[in-house]
Amino acid sequence: MPATPKSFLPALATFLALSFTYTAVVARNEGNAIDNAKRRWQQQKARGDAAMSAYGQHMLEQQQKMH
Repeated sequence: MPATPKSFLPALATFLALSFTYTAVVARNEGNAIDNAKRRWQQQKARGDAAMSAYGQHMLEQQQKMH
């Protein structure tokens, strides 16, 4: 005698609810980590650009003094 079929709808609904909740929490934390990394990179780039600009300006001033 075959077993009576079970409904997987409650299990599926529970799985979907938990997976969306987990994804929302994890995605928010990953988004914050990416934003922080982007902010650090932009700050490093700005410091590097400023240093290179100051060095370039210094070199141009040295060349102008020579001519």
